[in-house]
Amino acid sequence: MNHLLSSCLVLSSALAPVAAFSPQSLARTNRQPLHTSQLSSTLTPSIESLSLSASTKPDEYLRWKKDGDTWKMQTAVTTFQKGDKTVELHAQLHFGDSSYFDYYNDDSFNDRLDHVHYELLVDSDLLQFQNNTWRLEKPIMASANDQSLAQSYGWECQASKIDYTHPKWIHADLTRQEFRKIANPDANAGAGAGAAEQNNNTPLWALAAGPQSSSTAAEAVSALLVGPPTLSYSAQILKRRLFTNLFIPGETFANSLRAILWFTVPAPELSIILLDWSSLLKGGSNPNALSEVALPILSSLVKLDVGQIRRFLFGQVLMSSAIANKDNDSSAWSLLVTKRNDHALEVLNNTLHDSGGVETSTALLYGSSHCPDLHAKLTTSGFKPTKTTWRTAWSVQENEKDSVLLVSLLGAVGLYLSVGALDWVGMMGDVSQDWVGEEYLDTFVGAGAYLVRHVLLYLGLSKFLVDWTNKDR
Repeated sequence: MNHLLSSCLVLSSALAPVAAFSPQSLARTNRQPLHTSQLSSTLTPSIESLSLSASTKPDEYLRWKKDGDTWKMQTAVTTFQKGDKTVELHAQLHFGDSSYFDYYNDDSFNDRLDHVHYELLVDSDLLQFQNNTWRLEKPIMASANDQSLAQSYGWECQASKIDYTHPKWIHADLTRQEFRKIANPDANAGAGAGAAEQNNNTPLWALAAGPQSSSTAAEAVSALLVGPPTLSYSAQILKRRLFTNLFIPGETFANSLRAILWFTVPAPELSIILLDWSSLLKGGSNPNALSEVALPILSSLVKLDVGQIRRFLFGQVLMSSAIANKDNDSSAWSLLVTKRNDHALEVLNNTLHDSGGVETSTALLYGSSHCPDLHAKLTTSGFKPTKTTWRTAWSVQENEKDSVLLVSLLGAVGLYLSVGALDWVGMMGDVSQDWVGEEYLDTFVGAGAYLVRHVLLYLGLSKFLVDWTNKDR
């Protein structure tokens, strides 16, 4: 019992920072000096992490790659060609191993390119206009919060590690002032000094997201009423298919059954995940719908390896968000991604135009969530993808699958089901007793507490047991 409770606490602590993190979050910067490191010892693993493949699909710029007993979180580098112009689109994560970022500081990267365009939201007074382009005047550091988060995972921050002041590097993003003006035009037009200062202290991603921004509470409501929060963006186009030979519409039947299951079976989160998997992802006819990292995460949970669990969950949330946002057309997404991409391509086109008919090779470094849209727009403008390489941002070492671990895993699952059964029996007994005794408030409080517990368990388990973004659905 104590082992299961410890495992639940580990899962809860591992999920907490993941729920708070959004791939849309943006590094906040200041004028602190950049601390550089020696590159000779760190570049080798980064270069070895490159793997060549055919040109990537427009929506595939982030992936898990299993190499033996190591799981690698990798970002794509796609090369585009149009006449004598070559553009490399580098998908980036804001957190990663030191070697992942040191690669961009090395002469071997910069010497083969004429220009490097990059994503970075900074204050306008940190930029200087030189040679018809905006360039970063001084090195920067990531915010204290971002540095603390990266340190807790054993990673580095992109903004702190990469030297954006290289003479070939060109700023190809909005400034913080431009971003705020687009995100909140009314506040910029007539707000007082107090409101303006409050606006300045608000994270940029929060300004863009507005009141509809995702939160743990919103995810819990989605989990209770609709399904896994990962599917929330595209829920309007998903149709449940369950017992399609019956005259009852599959969606109506599945939703009704889903509501009933919360109180009628022990450990309802498992039954409801199975129902959602069966009705949304074709269940057993689509075995690929099972998450590829589900077993490694469960193995880590049995061994109480918090660091390993957190890395797996962090990567899985990134993967889920990348697919879920692929067709997102909300105003927040438009500002966070689309409008900034349009600005980046405008800067890129100006650079290529200024180079005239000379053969030019340039790179565009942008967050992985931006790259599907950038890929599509580069292709539309006449560029053709020619090849893709993959770079490892960070990795997780999987636990060895020994017989002791397998027995422990089976034992933990059995214990989980036993505790779930006892919890359900206890809840039903207490609720029935309170209802008969006309203690109606206690009845609803007891039932509500039970529901909250299992909705949160569903929320945690659904993040890694099933790949809700599976393309075969």
